Amino acid sequence: MCLAAILLLSTQSAFAYPPDNAAVLYYRACLFYQSDKAMMSKVTDLLKGRIEVDEDIKKYVATNGHTIDSALTAADVKNCDWGVDYSKGFSTVLPHYVPLRDIAKLILADAKILAAQGDYETALSHCVSIHKMARHVSDGIIISYLVGIAFEDLANNCIQNILADMPQDSEALTCFKNELVDIETRTPSMKAAVSKDFKAWSADARIEKKDELLRFLNDECLSFPEYASERLKNADEEFFERNRDYSQNFVNQQIAAFDLAYEQAYTRLKELSEIPSKDAAKNPDATLTVALVPAVGKLYGQGIKVQTFSNAIRAAVDIYIIMAKTGRLPDELPAGLPKDLFSSEDFEYEKIDDGFILRCQGKDLLKDEIHEYEFKIKK
Repeated sequence: MCLAAILLLSTQSAFAYPPDNAAVLYYRACLFYQSDKAMMSKVTDLLKGRIEVDEDIKKYVATNGHTIDSALTAADVKNCDWGVDYSKGFSTVLPHYVPLRDIAKLILADAKILAAQGDYETALSHCVSIHKMARHVSDGIIISYLVGIAFEDLANNCIQNILADMPQDSEALTCFKNELVDIETRTPSMKAAVSKDFKAWSADARIEKKDELLRFLNDECLSFPEYASERLKNADEEFFERNRDYSQNFVNQQIAAFDLAYEQAYTRLKELSEIPSKDAAKNPDATLTVALVPAVGKLYGQGIKVQTFSNAIRAAVDIYIIMAKTGRLPDELPAGLPKDLFSSEDFEYEKIDDGFILRCQGKDLLKDEIHEYEFKIKK
């Protein structure tokens, strides 16, 4: 009787599929995942263009069919709550990103297989799913953001390769363009990641967590100096309050810098990164900021690089559409296309024998180089 009652009460939710929380399906995909390090190494080589699709890769992807299906369904679910309790501070347990990374690679390997079979629309749709997955994964602290933009970069490289092999089909390309437009407003947010990171660590920056915090910093923070350790040993409630205030002000300045143009933002973030370490020796209020708040200049640069690649992909798709409709590449870059975020200007456009190049006008100050993206045309 009890079992029957439970079944009756659960019937409605049992048949509600997919669930309204994508994380449930991602966790399900991880349970299905058949891990094989040697095969994942081959899949990575495939995505990097070192090898072509072979029968072993096809079999491995097919073995993980349920994993791929579950993750693709999850990507289309708007809400994604991973169930992370950030109030635990340094004890917070994050989603296990390694299998999620492998699953993303499997989906892109399947995209490569589909493209080789001539199903370019589904292959490109798989790549869009990885962009959606990136948005789900990145909705957390800084490490989550970094995993998210890594997924975006993987997807962009796969799209670039598929477009190079794809016959000119304006209808399929327009459909793909619309899918990209649908997700462009949901780019992974570094602002949100930095803000959540601060809230997570500040949960432990309290007097009742002093001993735990001291153990963590002495064990994990190689740059935590002796004078800082002594300050923390003798800290009172006022010490923690003043350190939280100093850190909040520092984080607010970092977040404000993200709204500046790239070169100004990079310069400002670099300046900010040096302030806490200069302050800390004389100012006890800066003690925890030096140890716990990351300098995000390099991370900001990585994000701009990936977002610029995404913009180049979207601009390239418009050029491919023109090629498909007219039979020739445009002589000039069409107006209104996504921009190079390093300069906030249009990409430089150059036609070459087998396609075209979109080149940044601004330099990546982190790498000290100008990025360019080559898109080939299938003859």
